[in-house]
Amino acid sequence: MTAEAERPVYLLLGNVTTDLTPDGSTFGGTAYYSGRAAAALGYRVVVATRLPRGDAWRLAAAAPEIEWRAGAADASATFSNIYLPDGRTQLVHARAPRLRAAEVEGLAPEAEIVHLGPILRETGPTVMQAVAGREFVALTGQGLLRRVDERGHVRVDLPRSAAEAFGAAVVSVLSTEDLAGDVATAKALLSRSWVGVLTDGAGTIEAHEGGRWLRFPVVERPIRNPTGTGDVFAAVLFSAYRATGDLREALGVAAEAAARWISEPTPEPFHLLPEPGAAGEL
Repeated sequence: MTAEAERPVYLLLGNVTTDLTPDGSTFGGTAYYSGRAAAALGYRVVVATRLPRGDAWRLAAAAPEIEWRAGAADASATFSNIYLPDGRTQLVHARAPRLRAAEVEGLAPEAEIVHLGPILRETGPTVMQAVAGREFVALTGQGLLRRVDERGHVRVDLPRSAAEAFGAAVVSVLSTEDLAGDVATAKALLSRSWVGVLTDGAGTIEAHEGGRWLRFPVVERPIRNPTGTGDVFAAVLFSAYRATGDLREALGVAAEAAARWISEPTPEPFHLLPEPGAAGEL
């Protein structure tokens, strides 16, 4: 058996985005940042996404460490992220199609972690059903709770299918931003998973395991590189919890990884994440 075949598999489902910035376009979204973080942690990462052919080629060249399973699309999910003192504003310039259940059913059956990371409701109920029997399903829930208004702004929305998605996850993550500060609704959704984690930027993390809530301090650092922080936090959290079964330890590892990321001025500092096999040693 080759070393590649021996690596644990991390399956991620969600659309990679094209993010428009003052310096040009970059790839983004949970599928991109969490996928690359999981690869840095030593996983063999398989990502199911939807992209035009040209974007899929560029993505494969930019992140060759990941097995990109890119279904056809006429357009990429295209976003602008505008950071202001009172929070982030997101604009959607184009949408990519939803993932199809046939694209993910049976994909990477040996995956140790199946991470649902939608950016804009592309993992619908049929995709959830296709992976519901997997042993360790993790959810980054922000993309399930979004709609786009007539001006292209991302707004909070709560579809009926959201509760089912959180109920199917072993571990789920939300931020207070995802529900515009509605902590009660966020906790109600997170309570449907065995483990639910609610982040609040520089504020205290609240998390539960089996319904027992705890509070966990964040690691305060200067904010220089915010984009992707939550996705890096989630991937490290899922990996550490899967490895240790200890929620406090997993939160500590993930919080430290996020602090390193957000305070690093260099874009995409994946080299700051734990060494492969050392998820509990930050």
